[in-house]
Amino acid sequence: MTMLIKLESRAARKARARDILDKHDWPTTLGNIDRSAKTVKGLKYGVSTFITYLAPHTLSGRNVCPKASAGCVKVCLNTAGRGGMTCTQVARIRKTEAYFRDRSRYMLQLEKELRAFQRNTRRRDLIPAVRLNGTSDIRWENIGFHGADGTWYASIFARFPELQFYDYTKWTPSERPRVDELPNYHITFSYAEDNHERALEALAHGWNVAVVFRKDLPDTWQGYKVLDGDTSDIRFTDEPGCVVGLKAKGKARHDDSGFVVDCEGQGLYRVGNQTRYA
Repeated sequence: MTMLIKLESRAARKARARDILDKHDWPTTLGNIDRSAKTVKGLKYGVSTFITYLAPHTLSGRNVCPKASAGCVKVCLNTAGRGGMTCTQVARIRKTEAYFRDRSRYMLQLEKELRAFQRNTRRRDLIPAVRLNGTSDIRWENIGFHGADGTWYASIFARFPELQFYDYTKWTPSERPRVDELPNYHITFSYAEDNHERALEALAHGWNVAVVFRKDLPDTWQGYKVLDGDTSDIRFTDEPGCVVGLKAKGKARHDDSGFVVDCEGQGLYRVGNQTRYA
């Protein structure tokens, strides 16, 4: 499949993003419903998922994943499935540029799409779930906006208190303190080769931590129970205080950065060149 030419500088990527938005105008839609291989699994549990995909890390010249590690960037699922198509990449860059260029307009469109999503799930008798960071790590709890009704909302979560939102993040609980105040927003910390201590901080705080394992999932990791995270993506139903185990897929199968954890039996696992106890 044809891919976008990789530009070396952030300035060049930002210029490309501006050009894409100028040529293609404002995005028609910001999210999709039950179309990814992972989110569609929620349907068997009666959950329909709305998810938005932006251009990850600095692909658009804007960094929407400020805590991303080198390993995370290398194995990002941005190009998995339809994501590998140039038209999909262009669409994600266009949405990212739209978010930064006119935040108010972006939030109003997001509000409109989520209202439509609610109606859609009611007609299908499904539980609605929303994941805003499909390929980004934006702290949405800090993004306030004026809704279509003219009311100022502190966040999209305040606008839709009846909707269940969830995300993965590499920000720690201390860096996202407002999350604990939001009953309709569930966060799972995302483990990487450079954030071992930060992951332990998240576990100690009561958050779950997603860890990508090379092959079979261990029963425990760092003394915490390991759940099978590949069964579905509805993380807000997970047992709290656990590790969410994910099996390496796509590029991650060949990762050697330490992003993917190699379990070696007897409670041992490897992170880069280091051996640790599970």
